[in-house]
Amino acid sequence: MELSEGTDQNVNKDQNNENDDAKGSCANLKKSIPLVNKLFHIHYKVGEGAFSSVFLATLKSSKECKKFALKLLIPTCHPERVKRELECLQMIGGKDHIVSLELCLRHQSSVAFVMPYMKHEKFSEYVKEMTVEETKDYMRALLTALQRVHKFNIIHRDIKPSNFLYNRINRRYLLVDFGLAQQYNVENTWAGIEIEEKNIQMYTTKRKRSDENNLRLNSTGKKDADNKCCCFGKPKVCSICLGKPQQEAPRAGTPGFRAPEVLLKYPWQTPAIDIWASGVVMLCILSGTQTFFRSPDDCTALTEITTIFGSQKMQQCAEKLGKKVIFSENLPGIDIVSLCTKLQNRNKRVTCDRENSVHNEVLLDIQYPKEAYHLLTRLLDLDYKTRITAEQALSHQFLNS
Repeated sequence: MELSEGTDQNVNKDQNNENDDAKGSCANLKKSIPLVNKLFHIHYKVGEGAFSSVFLATLKSSKECKKFALKLLIPTCHPERVKRELECLQMIGGKDHIVSLELCLRHQSSVAFVMPYMKHEKFSEYVKEMTVEETKDYMRALLTALQRVHKFNIIHRDIKPSNFLYNRINRRYLLVDFGLAQQYNVENTWAGIEIEEKNIQMYTTKRKRSDENNLRLNSTGKKDADNKCCCFGKPKVCSICLGKPQQEAPRAGTPGFRAPEVLLKYPWQTPAIDIWASGVVMLCILSGTQTFFRSPDDCTALTEITTIFGSQKMQQCAEKLGKKVIFSENLPGIDIVSLCTKLQNRNKRVTCDRENSVHNEVLLDIQYPKEAYHLLTRLLDLDYKTRITAEQALSHQFLNS
């Protein structure tokens, strides 16, 4: 009895702390931007991320009780980042399942975006129950939104279920959070890719193993000025490589949804990284798994992808990007259809009649056609150049049957 009372006290204490934090967050919003308190009733916090907090609000001057989502950016957000997100919402918002921008409020260093609020379910609540037709509608809406984003030469960079809101009852969808989006310069990118490919071809020309792993010496026994590194293909890093500047490449995105070219730090990234992320979302649905890849870092992420596709394909992917990946053993890869089927069978028991607490379990018999897995493999193409585009995906047989 004493244990039960203590447990109840701890639960109540945690709930009180959460309520206090929620009240404090609402008060902080009103204090940061005084105009918010004049215009809106702030009800409670509905979401929180690394760079912002989102609140549910209604207009004080309106009797319609229209709901809004107020996104308060953290004050340390770089002005360029704020400007980029604002421009993205202004340019492409409001159509093709992309969130619109109603108002932008600013006071000193605090900025808040006012957007329409859409009630939605959590991904974990429906991912195990989605039918084939529902999956088609979901992926069609996501790819339609990405098609519009990419037409404006913008990369979203953070495609994941929590950024693609889904109202299951009304079958409404909304792509949100352009905080990590970036402009994609087609001409500069393809020029950079051409230069990169020439460098890769020069670097990967066939040479003798002795030329790759040993330093060439001149007649005086000193190193040539144009010597290459002596650690190529070896599990070590030589002083020449350590003296080189660290390669920089965009890495923005959520772990588990980053494309291979992002993980391998390829500098000339394209909108194909959004397509890969949408493929991971589809992989979650077809396998009935809330989070498929659970990678805490980039090396683990590459390992997880390798277990699916095999070490040989991953090495080929890296080589095309001018990288070299070494594995301690050869991994054969897994048949993705069999994998999804096994995971779906493991996860397909669902409880019915949750409202009346009736714990009856039924087996969902959801069998996806081969066309679904074909689209999945095209979305999860390791080579970003041959990876399907959003426009091509919308014409795929699975989404049009």
